[in-house]
Amino acid sequence: MRKLLVVIIILIGFTIGINLSRDQKGFRTYQEVLTELINDAPMKTYRDSFYGYSIRYPEFFSQEITDKGFVRLGYWDNERFVIECSVLKTPDLSPVKIKMKELATQLHAEKQELLRDSFILSGPHYENGKRIEGYRYYAKYVRNRKLWFSYTLFYPESCHSSLTRIFRQIDQWEV
Repeated sequence: MRKLLVVIIILIGFTIGINLSRDQKGFRTYQEVLTELINDAPMKTYRDSFYGYSIRYPEFFSQEITDKGFVRLGYWDNERFVIECSVLKTPDLSPVKIKMKELATQLHAEKQELLRDSFILSGPHYENGKRIEGYRYYAKYVRNRKLWFSYTLFYPESCHSSLTRIFRQIDQWEV
């Protein structure tokens, strides 16, 4: 009788262990799925025919708006992701540091990184002077001749850790 009781307890413990390990492997968070989607997606290249700049982006983003010097690419699943690239068409010869401070103030930047002929800003996303809760932006501004070019990602704050590949694309971008 004791042996039967020990065998039953061992079988119950074994069954519980199998079920617990199966549940942990089967569930993946949205961020894990998004990370895999972004990291595995082939990259496409958009080239602006007028200004000649190009950007790389994951193929599952689709073109929403294109105009001379401007492109908006979007992806919508559980959350909204937007990549914008544009040209500030007013010639500007101010030093990079001054331009960075000016735009950082306008865009409510929390982080600023000064590079040689460019800079990176990031912070909460504002639209028409109102903060869009839960959304952030990450942007690189590059001066080429007298013009400033920008490459910006707008994204949900909760997905920040999943977007490393896109952040690297922005960091490495040159006009």
